[in-house]
Amino acid sequence: MNKIDKKFALALSLIDGIGPVKYQKIIGRCRDYEEFLAGDDAEYWNSEGISDKLILSIRNFNKWNKVEEIQKRAEAENVKIIALGDPEYPETLSQIYLPPIILYIKGDFELLGRPAVAVVGSRTPTKYGREMARKIAGGLASRGMLVISGMAWGIDAEAHHAALENKGKTAAIFGSGIDVIYPSQHKELAAQIQGSGYLLSEFGFGTLPDKFNFPRRNRIISGLARAVVVVEAAEKSGALVTADLAAEQGKDVFAVPGQVDNPKSQGTLNLLKQGASLATKAEDILESLGWEISTVSPKKPDIVLEPDEQKICDMVGSNPTHFDELVRRLGFNPSKLAAMILKLELAGVIVRRPGNFVARA
Repeated sequence: MNKIDKKFALALSLIDGIGPVKYQKIIGRCRDYEEFLAGDDAEYWNSEGISDKLILSIRNFNKWNKVEEIQKRAEAENVKIIALGDPEYPETLSQIYLPPIILYIKGDFELLGRPAVAVVGSRTPTKYGREMARKIAGGLASRGMLVISGMAWGIDAEAHHAALENKGKTAAIFGSGIDVIYPSQHKELAAQIQGSGYLLSEFGFGTLPDKFNFPRRNRIISGLARAVVVVEAAEKSGALVTADLAAEQGKDVFAVPGQVDNPKSQGTLNLLKQGASLATKAEDILESLGWEISTVSPKKPDIVLEPDEQKICDMVGSNPTHFDELVRRLGFNPSKLAAMILKLELAGVIVRRPGNFVARA
């Protein structure tokens, strides 16, 4: 299939009435504006839930100056724009309910495919919460796992700092435009994160951090992560929203236990009662994800592979190979193969590509 025209994707994102569902139906048939105009598909579009009014809105789109302005600003500020349906769009995010149509990214966008764990929690944590956030995030980062959070005060900031201090990779997801640092006091932290990983937002340039933006931001945090760890949270907390979204997305949810009489622990204690996994160290998360801690480490220059791991590497070349093809040809149990692939990803030997493909790093 042809590559999506970026101008067309941006135009669709600016039209009222077009969300991820209708957007995907449109780009599934037309990859650029000229192709849309050339078609006479009203009957087809109507059958797909695209009304005549919306068809007319697309045909009469007149905000091309706005599209060009966005692209020029992105180029000037070294922001990469990735549209839903692009090969670079992270597969884990594309599979969530209502994935973002447009992603604005600053930093190393190739890390979008890196195995990641989200570490979230209270904006006003206790000393214990801060220490646990640093312990877990630092342990994950030092073993090659990308640490994702929201760059807010408290647990988020501690997670980012711990990843950076352990020479690891970290990413911050914004509830504002990619050019609007929030809180503003975190400008230096944002610069450090950009140098080590990436900053990401679905909101257009200049978007202020409205309170309604953060639940949307949280679905991206959980969508990009293999697992979500809630370090400390009260009974009503944005971190719990992220945990709920992760559970809905089929992701693993971990909670760090706290004092039973501390209000800031009630949210995490409730998560544990509801079936979240207990986490007191990074190894708890990594082991649950299928990585054998004692063997491959991404920090080792010379990696000794097990025989089955070597078979995977021998079969996977620079051209991506589909996961199902590896199952068929190797005869491995899918869950076993997935665990080995994760281990090899963390070791930097192979990379995961969109569409459930894997390739040599």
